[in-house]
Amino acid sequence: MILSGKTIKEMLDSKKLVIEPLGAKQIQPASVDLRISGEMLRIRGREIVFEKEQEYERSEGNEVTIPAKTHVLIRSLEHIELPNSVAGMAKLRSSLSRVGLVLNNGGWVDPGFRGTLTLSVFNANDCRLKIAKGTRFCQLILMKLDREGEGYAGKYSGQKKVTGKL
Repeated sequence: MILSGKTIKEMLDSKKLVIEPLGAKQIQPASVDLRISGEMLRIRGREIVFEKEQEYERSEGNEVTIPAKTHVLIRSLEHIELPNSVAGMAKLRSSLSRVGLVLNNGGWVDPGFRGTLTLSVFNANDCRLKIAKGTRFCQLILMKLDREGEGYAGKYSGQKKVTGKL
């Protein structure tokens, strides 16, 4: 069951769900808008060997500039804490997909996750795309589980910076 904006607000008010910082206009009828931080990772080099640790170029500022035909990792401005009974799915806001940005299949948020979200995006344009820090970037859709789980305790738990493959 997808949570309504009213249920999300109730859970935030009771502290069962944490999304910070958060403005009232970010709560939508069936999701929460998350904003982009100014932090980005871009793979360094011309070859990826999956079994090895990858090197990244890290940038941070008042905007994110995604070069044409390039994959990057970006981070949500908001820190989230999901209860063990709720999972999330991040979906790109349609206004960004309409200009050629693609959110890759890394938008799943396990129950019990705590931290900022690292999102994998691709600029499908022939030109670079600039996005100001604080721009509403994706919608976090929250879903109630049929029963409470044990909660996420994986390697990305508690992340505070945009995080590459560990």
